[in-house]
This record gives sequence, structure tokens and C-alpha cells, in this order.
Amino acid sequence: MRIGISGTHSIGKSTFVHDFHRAHPDFEIEDEPYRQLAAEGERIHFAERASQRCNLLMTRRAIDRINELRETRPGLNAICDRTCLDFIPYSEYARAMGGEEGVPESERRRTVEVRADMQEKGDLEFPSDITAAYIDELWTTVLESKALRSYDLIVFLPLTGDPAIDPSMEDDGIRSVESFYRNWIDGAFKRLYREELPRRAPLACGFAEITGTRQERVTKLERILHLGPAQA
Repeated sequence: MRIGISGTHSIGKSTFVHDFHRAHPDFEIEDEPYRQLAAEGERIHFAERASQRCNLLMTRRAIDRINELRETRPGLNAICDRTCLDFIPYSEYARAMGGEEGVPESERRRTVEVRADMQEKGDLEFPSDITAAYIDELWTTVLESKALRSYDLIVFLPLTGDPAIDPSMEDDGIRSVESFYRNWIDGAFKRLYREELPRRAPLACGFAEITGTRQERVTKLERILHLGPAQA
């Protein structure tokens, strides 16, 4: 069973992955592509500073790891922090807020780069090279890779608008803690799963939207997978 967890940042994906792993330790964790690449020394920009190179690197890492799991370890239970689709909404944000093709200047928002070593794009008029054509190419890369067939289930964690359910923003020293950015990306994920993906291609794996408290999220996934609590 290969599961991908998808959604905007600071929605609790990593927490959910680790909560589920604690309940079902036979599921191996695949860390998010950003953290894997950063550990290898890659410089990855976020928000309106994201680049074609950065987002393609993360997309390809997500594609390669899920296809490799299917091909070389087909009997493995794995839960992946992010999917190969996750970098499309972030590319849309970078195009809108940082690219030459983006929204009018009066509508643009700048996020604070919290990483001291990644400040060099802050004063650029157009800090991103992402275009509509690039986003179409990213879609093509994902769909032609057949990676979506390698997941058994993609779980999307949306924002609900209920502060009692949605996780609060936490400063992890990596990503912006600005709510506009998180909310914009969440809207882009909702369009991706509810409108654009069905239009572009039938999803070749299972799909579920899950909300709730930390324990409720785990329990709902267990029910989808027909797992009892704390057992695989």
C-alpha cells in the first residue's frame, strides 16, 4: 500500500504522516522532497521566489520515489509526505505573485523569506521565472510519468475555515507563516483536485479528502484502509 499525503503547507501533513506511522509502524515514511533535496545541498526557493528548476526538481523526486517503490518494493507499505502533484499549486502561486505573467502589481503579495541564506531574490521585480507554459509542462511531466498509477491512495488535507480544526501556523524556520500564502495555496489545491485533475486525466488511484483533529484524521484513514486501530 502506497499512500501520498497532499495539501498546502502548515496543514499538518508531516504530523499526520508521523501520527499514522506511530499507529502503524509497518508503514515506512517517505519524507517530503524539499527536505530530501535540501539534505543533499540543493537550494530550493519558495512562494513568489520559486523557480522552474526548484519545482521541477521536487516534482521529479516525488515521481521517482513513488515509481521506484512500485517497481522495486511492490509489497512495501509506505506513506509519502507530499505527492508529485503538490508542486503545481506552488508553481501557480509563483507565477501569479512573482512572474512577469502574474497578477497586476497592486494585487501582488510578498512573503517574508525566513531562511537567512535564501535572501537573494527579495529585491527582484520578478523573482520567479515560472510561466503558464511551464505549468503545462509540469502537468505533462506528471501525467506522462505514470506516477499517479503508482499510488494506491492520495489523501488531500484541505483547510476547512474552522479554527478549531485547522492547524495553527507554526514557524518551522523554513516556510513563511503568512496566512494569505497558505490560504491561496489551499485554494489552488482544491481547484486541482476538484476541477483540473478530473478535466486533464482520470485519477488512476484512490482519493480521499480528510479533515478533523489529529486523531480523527488517523481514524478516518484507518477506516478507508480497513485497518483496526494500532494494527496493520
